[in-house]
Amino acid sequence: MAERQVCEETRPGETHLPPLSAEQFIGSLEFRRFKTGMKRLLKVPKDELDRRVAGAKEASPRAGNPNAPGRKLKRRI
Repeated sequence: MAERQVCEETRPGETHLPPLSAEQFIGSLEFRRFKTGMKRLLKVPKDELDRRVAGAKEASPRAGNPNAPGRKLKRRI
């Protein structure tokens, strides 16, 4: 089982700062750095994304099989 870790910065009887509001959190430097880093990490060029999607469709075991699971039934009128 995990052992409890004691933070040496907080001593018994000390109070913590009140929690941030949503506006304060979004405006904080730490959140802005996180947001910028995530944008860089998740950015994929459109042409690369299209190539990956096309490759996945071609390699799919369901390609060309109308009876494969997940296919919608075509209703006749």
